[in-house]
Amino acid sequence: MQTHKIGIIGAGGIALAHLEAAKGDPRAEIVAIADVSTEMAGEKAKQYDIPHVFADYEEMLSQSLIDAVIVCVPNYLHAEAATKALAAGKHLLCEKPMAMNTEQAEEMIDAAKKAGKVLMVAQNNRFRSQAQQIKAWLDEGRLGSVYHAKTGWVRRNGIPGWGSWFTQKELAGGGPLIDIGVHMLDLTLWLLGHPKPVSVLGQTYAQFGPRKRGLSEWGRRVDNGVFDVEDMAVAMITFENGFSLTLDASWASHIEKENAFLHVYGQEGGVSFSLLEEQLTLYHEWGGVTATTELSPPPQKERVLLLSNFLDAIEGKAEALCTPEQALYITRLIEAIYQSAQTGEAVRL
Repeated sequence: MQTHKIGIIGAGGIALAHLEAAKGDPRAEIVAIADVSTEMAGEKAKQYDIPHVFADYEEMLSQSLIDAVIVCVPNYLHAEAATKALAAGKHLLCEKPMAMNTEQAEEMIDAAKKAGKVLMVAQNNRFRSQAQQIKAWLDEGRLGSVYHAKTGWVRRNGIPGWGSWFTQKELAGGGPLIDIGVHMLDLTLWLLGHPKPVSVLGQTYAQFGPRKRGLSEWGRRVDNGVFDVEDMAVAMITFENGFSLTLDASWASHIEKENAFLHVYGQEGGVSFSLLEEQLTLYHEWGGVTATTELSPPPQKERVLLLSNFLDAIEGKAEALCTPEQALYITRLIEAIYQSAQTGEAVRL
C-alpha cells in the first residue's frame, strides 16, 4: 500500500477536521504542521503525534519531508500558500473557498498545471450519502427536467470570531456568503452539472455584526477589531438552460434555528435536503397519486471520503471529485453576487 506524507499549513480549528479524517485512511501520514503560532501547532502535533512543527510553512515546503499539503489558513492566504506549495512540487488540498477572487483562483490553477500536481478544493459536502443519492436521481432523470432550486445556509446566532480575520473583508473576502454560502452554492450546482450562468442579482445586509449581536463561540473574538462584511447575503442566479437558483446565506437572523438546506424542483419530482439534520425527502407521484418518500441513506464520514479521493487522484486511481475549474466557477458567481450587491444592478455573465 502506498502512503503519502502530508503537511498541514495552518493549525486553526478547521485543521482538526482534516487531522481526524486522516485517521480514516491508512495511506495518509501527517508528518508536519506549520503555523505562525508554534504553540497552537505544537498542541496539534502533540495530540496527533505529528513529528515536525514549523513556524514558517515555506521552511516545511523546502524540505523533503512531505509530498502533499492541506491548506487550512485564513482565506486571504489560500492563493499564496497554494501557489508556493505547488511550485515546491507538492500535491494540494485547499480548504474552501478556493480563493478571494477569480484572479487568485486562476493563478492557483496555472500553478497546478505548471507543476503537474493535483489541486483539489475541500468541498466535503459532495461526499455526503444524501448528496450522492440526489446526484444519482438527477443523473437517472428521476426528477425530470429541473427548472429551479432554492438553497442556503442560515444561522440565528453564528457570527464567527467578531473582529478577527473572519469579519474583515480584506482578509476573508466577505461574510457568510463566502464562508458558508459557498458550501450550498457548490453542492447545488455540482448536483445540477454546472450549467452556464447568464445573470446574477445579489443583495447584502449588515444588521447584526455592527452591533456585536448574533455572535457565536466559533473563532477568536477581537473586541477592538473590525467588522466590515455582510452578515446576510441573498442572490438569484439565472442560467442559459432556463434554470434559476435562489441563495440565502446568513450568520445571524431572527429565525427558528440554524438550517442548511436544498430544494430542487423538477417536472417529475422534487427533492428536499436538510444538511444539518441529514434529512432527505423525495416528492413525486406514484400511480398518478401524489407521494412523499423520506429516505435515510447511511451516514458517511464525508471528510474521510474527501481525503481518500484526493489520495486516489494523486495515485491516478480516480479523478478528483472537486476540480479547481469547478471551484473557479463558484468563485466567479460569488464575485458577481458581491458586485451586484455593491452596484445595485444585475451582473451579466
